[in-house]
Amino acid sequence: MCKFAHDRKILFLTIVKSEIYTYRCEPYDPPAFRAWAVKGWCTAIPPVLKLFNKLIDNGFKVILLTGRDQESLGQVTVDNLHNQGFIAYERLIMRTAAYKGQSAVMYKSNIRKQLEDEGYKIWGNVGDQWSDLQGNSSGNRTFKLPNPMYFVP
Repeated sequence: MCKFAHDRKILFLTIVKSEIYTYRCEPYDPPAFRAWAVKGWCTAIPPVLKLFNKLIDNGFKVILLTGRDQESLGQVTVDNLHNQGFIAYERLIMRTAAYKGQSAVMYKSNIRKQLEDEGYKIWGNVGDQWSDLQGNSSGNRTFKLPNPMYFVP
């Protein structure tokens, strides 16, 4: 078990897509995904929920970063995460209008850099897309989860 000084901010960065199933056995289709995601039916991936809880129990501050649109999917995403057991995270960061049009790599790199500028140390970064893990400020370790359903450049 890791112990850290109380004045240090510790972060384990993960991606919302990696915590809850957000895809079905069909080709990825952004409009269809949005229509489905707004229903809040995404179920937790059990090993990821277990990891999330273990990190929280060991004193990590978990920040969830997603490319989901805050305006249209914000509340349903929060409700879905809470209903699936993702409750004690430090912060959920969703894409705002300021980041529309940026690639996933650019958007997530910018957010991770902002977090480092706030004093967070990114100990780990988990994602199901290479774009979740590439770019600047990706963390001490990265962990790629499999996703055979679609690719986000």
